[in-house]
Amino acid sequence: MTITATKLVDDNFKIIVNANGVGSESEQKLVDVVNSNNASSEPKVSIANIQYEILGTGNVTVFFKNDTTKKVILSGRGNYGLKPSEEKIKDAIGDILLNSDSNVTKYNLVIEAHKESGYTNGWYSNITNNCWYLWC
Repeated sequence: MTITATKLVDDNFKIIVNANGVGSESEQKLVDVVNSNNASSEPKVSIANIQYEILGTGNVTVFFKNDTTKKVILSGRGNYGLKPSEEKIKDAIGDILLNSDSNVTKYNLVIEAHKESGYTNGWYSNITNNCWYLWC
């Protein structure tokens, strides 16, 4: 079975996706960064927040397609991110993927990714152009 991912928000600052699935999934697309609104040829996002519920005894691993060392391993129920001890995972170009162990019965998660660079309009391009307003 494959992941079911629903994009809830894709604005000039963030992408929020609700996803659910089962165990034994490999390299499933969680956040489609490359095709997000206003993405250039090299969009970069950060993993800012994940609310999750992992049923069973296994883990779900969330990682960047082009840099698998930048990852979060989740189990049980909880939240990753938005805490001083948990920095944003960033500086990788490309989509965010998911693997689930065979011991995962079911999982539900909501991920928030912040657009860091590589977008053609909105806040980030305006900072580059020395403009301090959201739309110039």
